[in-house]
Amino acid sequence: MTKHIDPVCGMVVKEGTGKPTLEYKGITYYFCGDHCKDAFEKDPEKYLALKPGDRHMDMGH
Repeated sequence: MTKHIDPVCGMVVKEGTGKPTLEYKGITYYFCGDHCKDAFEKDPEKYLALKPGDRHMDMGH
């Protein structure tokens, strides 16, 4: 099973587990939950500009 990093909070998300996804500029992003997906949808460039150490699990986790 392929693992992805949630671009908002940095959590590991396993592909195929029914977690939310979103395609942006031809790339599929995987999220731990709807709250992170919603945050990404509002300002994707903000989250894509973050370095891995800048992501915080403060999205209600």
